[in-house]
Amino acid sequence: MSSRREPPRTDELLRLQDVHKVYGRSRNNVAALAGVSLGFRRHSFTAVMGPSGSGKSTFLHCAALLDRPTSGSVLLDGQDLTAMRERSLTKLRRNRIGFIFQSFNLLPALTVVDNVTLPLRLAGKRPNRRLVAEVIERTGLTERRKHRPGELSGGQQQRVAIARALVTQPDLLFGDEPTGALDTETSLEILGLLREAVDSGEQTAVMVTHDPVAASHADRVVFLVDGRVKAELERPTVQQVASHMTQLGAWARSQRPVGADRGL
Repeated sequence: MSSRREPPRTDELLRLQDVHKVYGRSRNNVAALAGVSLGFRRHSFTAVMGPSGSGKSTFLHCAALLDRPTSGSVLLDGQDLTAMRERSLTKLRRNRIGFIFQSFNLLPALTVVDNVTLPLRLAGKRPNRRLVAEVIERTGLTERRKHRPGELSGGQQQRVAIARALVTQPDLLFGDEPTGALDTETSLEILGLLREAVDSGEQTAVMVTHDPVAASHADRVVFLVDGRVKAELERPTVQQVASHMTQLGAWARSQRPVGADRGL
């Protein structure tokens, strides 16, 4: 029997602890995040919202370690990712984290199948045909598997992006405005796929969005203002989210000097 002990497994998959992100130096620095502490339960769906310049994008980049925090810790299963070297971090992201972006980020010369399996091939892994077929079917792309992005609608391209994120069977899914470029009906279909990924018990999802309807599909909404967590909602409704955004937007504007806009 091996004497190696597995780390204790808790209900919390991801935690940001007192995370700060400062851009620039001296008098011209900008604090995009100012001490964010948040935990994310396994198999949960969290939406992150806030007024313009609240730090949403910076939060996502730091949570996924696409950008290193200036200080503080980002822990995945209790392991501090901020202490890892870049090579190890890249490997961890490939194996455990999936990304879905507003702009799809598909390669135009590749077919649906080739775009979906690209992360596996970049990691030097041979795609499992059964798993690839299952993910493509799950995202409604079976009839489009040989098409290229230019032959697909925006919604279909986002489905490819979701399939690409799911094919590595990640623990975490990060979405950066994944429905921002889509019409209402297509957005609901994409949100349904994200909701299904969480409800199947396989993924934990964190999505940055400006849309109260999108946020209402999440289990929890976290509101950022000026780089800080200002409020949270559990089991949100569209009306509750919209009301909070209106109030926080007005509060944020009242706190800033005229002409100040960090745009982060």
